[in-house]
Amino acid sequence: MVRRLALALAAAWLVLAAIVLGRFADEALPATYLVRPLALELGVAFGIGAGSLIARGHAVAVAAGAAVLVALPEPVLVLTLVGVLIGAELLRRAGRMRADSQRPVLVLVGVFFSLGLIRALSVIDLPSNVGYSAVSGGPPMYVVLLDGYPRIDTLAELGIDNSSFVNALEERGFDHYPQAMSSHTKTHKTLLAMLTDEVVTDDPVTIEARRGIRERLVVPPGFVAVDPPIGFVTLGPGPHIDPGGSNDFEGQLLAQSVVGVMAPDLAWAALAQGLRERIDASLDVLVASPELRIFVHLVAPHPPFLYEADGSAGTTRQCWPECALFANSIEDRGTTRESWASSMTGNVKALNARVLAAVDRLIAAHPDAVIVLFSDHGGRISEAERDEWHRSFLAARTPGHPGVFADAPRPDTIIRTLLATYESGTP
Repeated sequence: MVRRLALALAAAWLVLAAIVLGRFADEALPATYLVRPLALELGVAFGIGAGSLIARGHAVAVAAGAAVLVALPEPVLVLTLVGVLIGAELLRRAGRMRADSQRPVLVLVGVFFSLGLIRALSVIDLPSNVGYSAVSGGPPMYVVLLDGYPRIDTLAELGIDNSSFVNALEERGFDHYPQAMSSHTKTHKTLLAMLTDEVVTDDPVTIEARRGIRERLVVPPGFVAVDPPIGFVTLGPGPHIDPGGSNDFEGQLLAQSVVGVMAPDLAWAALAQGLRERIDASLDVLVASPELRIFVHLVAPHPPFLYEADGSAGTTRQCWPECALFANSIEDRGTTRESWASSMTGNVKALNARVLAAVDRLIAAHPDAVIVLFSDHGGRISEAERDEWHRSFLAARTPGHPGVFADAPRPDTIIRTLLATYESGTP
């Protein structure tokens, strides 16, 4: 029985792993995104393997089939598996089939896994510190990307008064740039313009092009990057810190699994909690790390809406898994402008409180700290309001150089301006 359990577990895990590897190969993700799903699936595979022992000689076949249905609960697959099992049992009883089907099944799942592994290896990028250089002088620098943070006038149009947050930042020595504009409306394009000397357009790109962009998103000199929960905008070469919590790839796997299909509310509760934990952990890393140059990318207040209007943890599932985890426009989310604005209120309130607390801790530890808070694009509320997509948030504490971004309050100028100002002494 122990041997049969081991084989059933192996068959289930190989199937689950092959599906994960195949989906990974269809995206533009860092290799680290594979580690946790493949590890967690060992527990799932053990449960499947143990349950399949009731099938005796067909335990391996049942385990493999059950693993497919857990990861891909499609009606056609369910009916096909049931039909195959019934047919196999009828043939066995008629004496035309051996009771033990483990060898051919193991061969099939081995081939399935190998194909998935080959596909994943063909697109994988291994972690690298190429391009990293030590701090060459100047004060501590903390650059925080608040993904999709709407500009103050956009929030006002939505009925959200954000002046108290801006005032609190100004009291802490920040300059607020109310007319900040992003040249780009997508995160990866803003990052590419910020971190390279390339001329970047807002044209759509393929998955292959996204992989190429990730390879060129080198962590800025002397900085350490705290990774966001979206794989294809995670910076490429350079030192990284993974704060933990949920990410978009795990959300995709969960959405398409039997849990996401049969119990979406339960799946959402776990996923949303993981996303909230990632926000808090990222800010903890920002203030607790001994590194003196940190680039943090928080995918907030960008939807999904993780908080209620009072800033407490949200419980409403919204449109996931029917819509993409980080879908943000009202068209993609299937909602109204009024509902979107009401939900954004909670995200902004919760994020503001957390950011101010982190800023206070940074200033207490490093009175000369340079701190930049910015968004990569506007709220991207509606496909009908494309001008708003360019309205970005920007506030910066730049001791000795007030208003340093006044001539170019755009996200793509931030890193170059900071390095030129504080390393050479001239803007």
